[in-house]
Amino acid sequence: MADDARCPDCGVALEQADLFTGQGDLKVRTETESDGVLAAVGVTKALDVTPRRCPDCGLVRFYAEE
Repeated sequence: MADDARCPDCGVALEQADLFTGQGDLKVRTETESDGVLAAVGVTKALDVTPRRCPDCGLVRFYAEE
């Protein structure tokens, strides 16, 4: 994720934020299959998620990291 991500509403730089789930790291499942052995059985990728927050308006965006 680019460090220069900006809020689409305010135009200010988004700051890194922490997300608490109580169940471990938040992940995003994609429709793209995993590589190697897991692809053979149709397992999809699980990507880590990085939340970013606008310090002005409070908008939170989630970016899936490859």
